[in-house]
Amino acid sequence: MKPPAPPADSLPRRLVRSAWRSLRGALRSKNASLFEHAHHGAVWLTVKVAKLEHAKAVARVGARFVPALDAEAARVFFDDLRPVGTCLSRSLTIASRLDGAEVAFGFDPARAPNFRPHAWVMLAGAELVAGDGCPTTLTTIRITP
Repeated sequence: MKPPAPPADSLPRRLVRSAWRSLRGALRSKNASLFEHAHHGAVWLTVKVAKLEHAKAVARVGARFVPALDAEAARVFFDDLRPVGTCLSRSLTIASRLDGAEVAFGFDPARAPNFRPHAWVMLAGAELVAGDGCPTTLTTIRITP
């Protein structure tokens, strides 16, 4: 007798599906290297299975192996990462490589019944990518010391 198949939305199945999507995005990327996508993949996996503090540590350690970004390069890298990962994994990855950047957390009160938190990168008090944030910012965290 065969064991029952896992439900379609089980965590392992979602992780594998997201990992394949990330790998396809990395291979199609025109501006970012495979190492940069591997850095994001490690942060994404840590966000999925561990605490935020662990994901911050993985982002900091991974940032040592890829070059630092300036604001314009961060915007280009953000566009490469947009179809893969989560808003938190993308924000942690970019903020760890960008001096003075913070990760902001917030939500849109207009969607209050369907509370959907969001994370985005802030640089010098402004959104790195215009229109990426939410109207209500709850808190910000700094990744680099």
